[in-house]
Amino acid sequence: MLIELLTAKYPGMRRWLTQRLCALSMALVLVLFLIRMLWLSPQNYQDWVTMFAPWWWRWLVVWFFVCMLLHAWLGVRDVLRDYVPHLPSRGVLQAMVDIAVIGNALAVLWILFGMNV
Repeated sequence: MLIELLTAKYPGMRRWLTQRLCALSMALVLVLFLIRMLWLSPQNYQDWVTMFAPWWWRWLVVWFFVCMLLHAWLGVRDVLRDYVPHLPSRGVLQAMVDIAVIGNALAVLWILFGMNV
């Protein structure tokens, strides 16, 4: 039953499931972040740099932001499809959203991996 819902016959179901899995992933990473904050309790800049120094933590934060940006992109895409019937306007708005998502992704990568740790 579930496999049939995820086929090309029901494309909206894949987007819905992707959003829910992204939300679940973000919630789990957020819980880990809160535990890590309580455990390390960074007080200054050097403590924050130390907190984000392990490679596995950086990649977990990248995963969080990938999920967040995908979740947001899918949500905005659906809203634009529902409420902007004029195709050229929708295309321009979607392109603006795409540029913002790519810019945010590049900023996250630059911040996390451009640091001199």
